[in-house]
Amino acid sequence: MADTKVGILGYGVYIPWQRIQTETIVRARERGKKDLGEIVDKVRNGLLLRYKAIAGHCEDTITMATEAAENALKMSEIKPETIGTVIAGSESKPYSVGQIARHVASFVGVGNDVFTADLEGACNAGMQAVSFVESDIRAGKIEYGLAIGSDIAQAPRGDPLEYAAGAGAGAFVLGKEGDFVATIEDIAPYSSLTMDFWRREDVPVPSHLGRTTVDAYIQHVTGAMAHLLRRHKDMRIRDFDYVTFHQPSGYMPLKACKSLLQPSPNPAGSDIVERMKLTEEDIEQKVKPWLRVLDTGNTYAASTPIAVSSILDKSKPGENILAVSYGSGAYANATWIKVQDGITRKAGLVPSTQEYVDRKVEIHLQTYHDHILERLRRMRKYFESYRLIGDIEPIGSEKAEILLCDGCKRVYYPARSKCLQSDCKGGLEKKALPKHARLKSFRQLSLKERWITNYDVIKNGQAVLVDCTMSDLKLGMPLEAVTRRLDYEGKNGLIIYGPAYRPAFRDKTAHFN
Repeated sequence: MADTKVGILGYGVYIPWQRIQTETIVRARERGKKDLGEIVDKVRNGLLLRYKAIAGHCEDTITMATEAAENALKMSEIKPETIGTVIAGSESKPYSVGQIARHVASFVGVGNDVFTADLEGACNAGMQAVSFVESDIRAGKIEYGLAIGSDIAQAPRGDPLEYAAGAGAGAFVLGKEGDFVATIEDIAPYSSLTMDFWRREDVPVPSHLGRTTVDAYIQHVTGAMAHLLRRHKDMRIRDFDYVTFHQPSGYMPLKACKSLLQPSPNPAGSDIVERMKLTEEDIEQKVKPWLRVLDTGNTYAASTPIAVSSILDKSKPGENILAVSYGSGAYANATWIKVQDGITRKAGLVPSTQEYVDRKVEIHLQTYHDHILERLRRMRKYFESYRLIGDIEPIGSEKAEILLCDGCKRVYYPARSKCLQSDCKGGLEKKALPKHARLKSFRQLSLKERWITNYDVIKNGQAVLVDCTMSDLKLGMPLEAVTRRLDYEGKNGLIIYGPAYRPAFRDKTAHFN
């Protein structure tokens, strides 16, 4: 490995506000079966699936990645324009052609002189993004980079995958110098052509081979760990302070752990087998506390980044983390992370993973079904349904600039110099929206007003309110701007993004006194 030390300067997560109990979905799908109680118990206490995080109508992998990246950048304390590479891993891209990475780069203030790319690799893609950014830094091509995993997991209705499919994002700012919260000590890959899970072009949900996925998962996560041990002759898995695996359920990581109580013979030799061993105590203390899947469901490419962030929130300088990511197809990375002194000062600069877990509202089954239909149909009508709007007044001087095109009825964010439609004759208006505001009035759009677009709301000087209900809102309360999907132009058109507002969460105390 090159001598250049690569460290994590900042990390951040995003978990959607809406949740549903997995048991609610199981009871609806398995209704009428004589052994319903046993099925519910198996999902809840066998697979260890309790809650799923559900992305709202105005959210997608771009908006989720943006908030996670904003948190990581804030903790890093570097200027966004110094970022030289942005890589996003996902298997639920809003555009087949059109990057998550470039959208996020623009939304968080990264400039034009930057490498951007989206990665596939199923659920391994988030940590693979970390590896690629780390390589760019080690090669001397860039000083700082941003790696993201963001996904809205898809699953066929009634398939066991549906009981796990969640949503979320995790991000890391990496660099070669600065006040590191942790360093990337090594990354060891393991992969093979094992198509246990796949999704074909233009098919909205994946297919899988059931039990084969369990076998492939164990083979690849243990294969990556064995590779790491071969590179470090004195290393033992039990010497790590924290161990986390990709979390398609709570069952799968613990199944992998059980295989390490008495590891099978390994082609690398008996020495590797001995050094891979874990004890029951290790599993209880080093693995189980970081099973975030219980709170969020399987967040696919964000699963391991969220788990690592959760560990970093609680870690101390000098401790070691082993994070083993996995993606069907099949690919695994064993990443060795060493916690540094910067964690002591920086951990509280942004909301913790637990704070995002605790920020939640439970939704009904019909609301969940509406979200599923919206994802599959990509129809505009769901943007015309339940919406809250309000009048706001600025707090502080931070602004987000947008461009309104009256011809196309589009919001361009960040602001452009002209409309993308070259023959558009409509008028253009630039607006500077506050990043922090106070709520002056609010209301729910009536059924008769459902045709009012979010463009019209913003054009008229009002704000789109998200992540809240009427009962959550109070006159004078502080709000914060968040990037949201404001509209999309049918199944084949552009997706329109821009600032919306929610009750202050990330900056509860700043700017509001």
